[in-house]
This record gives sequence, structure tokens and C-alpha cells, in this order.
Amino acid sequence: MLSITVRSEGEDERIPVTVASDVMRSIQLLLTHIGESFISEEFGSYGRPSSAFVKRFTLYIDPDGGISFGAEKERSELVNKTASLLTAVLENTGAGTYWMEDAFSDPVYRSVILYDLMQLSRCLSADEGYTLQFEHNEKKGTFAPIDMNKAQAFLERSGTSHGNVVGILNSVQTKRNVPMYGFLVGEERVKISLNSKEIEDHAAKYVNRAVLVKGTLRYAENGRLSEISDIVSLEPFDKRPFTRIISAERDILLSKPLEANVSYDAGNRTWKLSYPDLGMTSSDQDWDVAVAGFHDYFVFLWENYSTKENNELSEEEIEVKELLSSMVNKTE
Repeated sequence: MLSITVRSEGEDERIPVTVASDVMRSIQLLLTHIGESFISEEFGSYGRPSSAFVKRFTLYIDPDGGISFGAEKERSELVNKTASLLTAVLENTGAGTYWMEDAFSDPVYRSVILYDLMQLSRCLSADEGYTLQFEHNEKKGTFAPIDMNKAQAFLERSGTSHGNVVGILNSVQTKRNVPMYGFLVGEERVKISLNSKEIEDHAAKYVNRAVLVKGTLRYAENGRLSEISDIVSLEPFDKRPFTRIISAERDILLSKPLEANVSYDAGNRTWKLSYPDLGMTSSDQDWDVAVAGFHDYFVFLWENYSTKENNELSEEEIEVKELLSSMVNKTE
């Protein structure tokens, strides 16, 4: 259960409706963006998840005055994880911004969530005398408004980070017959600087293929990746592990990562994910659509086989059911 309470420290204990609504809007944005960050990380997304995937994080006021989350077939582990991180974020704001990079690996979400915290802090200025108290899974705390100067300084220097990114490597021959490399991340062209002969040799083998590049990532003010430099490694991207399966209706926590085979058809600009043991395959020109289809396929199999008795299934279907059961975390 998630509990959010706004209190007045003044003689008049009433809370203006405008303050309460502004606070709840900021809490809703934080929940949505934290949930998005988990989905985006799981999918390896190039863009923000669609509304169909994030509606589970929408808060509703129940007839009895309580707060509940958006409709799902069941209360998911992902929603609980999101609410837990929200309370951790609200608890840490008084300690500055050093923890943001540990909590959010994606620079885009670090910035978005920090903006949300700055807006929430403005709603609860000390001059007005309002405080925000929260509770989730018996963990209670009081929100300390963030230091605006430190937050702004963090945003200004957060344009560079060390990490990895997946994209399509391509090249053209210059007049001197020297290859010039380009990198396509989703629909965005990103400058890539190959800083050693070893990296160039690797690049030559993987032209027009999907690759995983590790190095220094630089982002523009709009949050888009603009350049990759100081590259540590450049390897083919042909496997993608998933730790949970996410569909628009539910999520399924796995007992161990499901490693999908990944291929990219440069001619048709199409991604393909497959898992032969379950006969799963999904393809699309859009990476996020291909991944969503792959996850939907798993959910379809789970819902069609896990609830059936063995005497309702063929021998081959029983094998599928047993494999699915071995992959799903029973504590979900």
C-alpha cells in the first residue's frame, strides 16, 4: 500500500486544494517516470514506453478515500518495485543528488525525474509550511525539498556519462579509401569516434550489423544521444537477456534471465528476436515493437499453458508448460 499525506505546520491545519493537487500531480509524474525507466531498461528501448505499458502506474482515488494503482490482472511486482523506489527517492532528496546516478542508469530519466523532484519541492516550500509524509510497505518518511542549486548544477553536468548503447554500425569510403563510420540509434544518427586500431578492426567486421558499444556517451540538451567517444569495446549484439516479461496487461518475473537471440536484417532494416526452445519469434523495423511482440508471445504461452491440467495437453504442450514453469519466479 502506498500512502501520501500532505500536512500543514501552521495554526490552520487545512490544506489548499491547489497545493494538494499540485503535490499529487508531481507524485503521479514521479511514479510514471520511475516505472517508465524500469520498462525502458528491460526493453532496451530507444524511446519512451507507450501509454499502454505505463497505465499500470496511474493512481486512482477509491470510493473509501484510499489510493490504488491502475487496473491489472494482478498487482505486479513491477508496480511494487516502482512504489518502493519512489519512497527511496523521496527519502534521499535531502542528501543532495549524488545518489541519482546509482538509482537511474539512463541520463534521460535522471534528468526527467530530477525535474519532477524540483517541481514537487516548489509545491512544498518551507515558507508555506506544508510537509509531505509517505509510507509504503511499512517504510515511513518525510520528504525534504531538494536543494535547487545542487539540482541545477547536476543537470548542467549530466550531459556526459560512461555506459553502453546498442545501434547499427555503418560506413562509407572516403576519397582516400578510408572508411568513415556512422552509428544509428533508433532513428537518430550519432557521431562515433573510433579511438584505436583495435576498435577500428572490430568495426570493419561488423558494418551494417547491430553492435553493442561501450564508451563515453554525450547527450544533447534535449536528452538525445549525440556522440560516443573513448570506446572501450565494440561487439556484435546478438543476444538480449530479459529478467521480466512485460505486456500491456501484466508482468511476469523470471527466475533466471531469458536470453533471446537477436538479428538485424540491414536490407529490410528489420529486427528479429527469437527463443527456439519455446518457438518464440518476433520481428519489426522498430526495436521496441519487436521486443513488445516477443514479450506478448511469452505472455500468450504462459496464459494458455500454465493454467491447464496435463490431461488437457499433448505431450509436446506438457513440455512447453514445464519449461515455462521452470522459468517463472513462483514468488511473483
